[in-house]
Amino acid sequence: MQLAANRLTSLRAQIAALNHTLDALQRDLRAPAPVPPPKPAPLRQAPGYRLFGQDFPARNGTDAMISVFRQLAELEPRFPERFAQAASRLGRTRAYVGRTPQAVYPGKSKLWAATVEFAPGWYLGTNENNATKLKLLRAACRVLGLRYGVDLQIRL
Repeated sequence: MQLAANRLTSLRAQIAALNHTLDALQRDLRAPAPVPPPKPAPLRQAPGYRLFGQDFPARNGTDAMISVFRQLAELEPRFPERFAQAASRLGRTRAYVGRTPQAVYPGKSKLWAATVEFAPGWYLGTNENNATKLKLLRAACRVLGLRYGVDLQIRL
């Protein structure tokens, strides 16, 4: 009889432990799923750029490129000269920047109007496709030691 009583006590303890485990599992199932933290706002889809975390709208890719070059020239006064040297190694026979429109598009007088002064005495050629604009902006970041895609994000 004592053996039966011990066995009954043991079974009751096991049932109590199982009930405790079931209660814990049911609480976990009822608990709301953790909410992931919000993602940072993506760069907007319209043309523009983000420089050091600040957004700048643009009408189109050309305006975005011009604005970036102007801001970089304000940040570093020697940027135009340093970029001109770096751009000469980008694999083209002509310059992308120069001291005159004629230096940017030599022998192509119809394209001289497609230049814009981005710093005093420095002109940028704007008759470029978007792939070339991005290549120039990456090179501009390298010249100043900026991280393209981090310090400068652009949407053409």
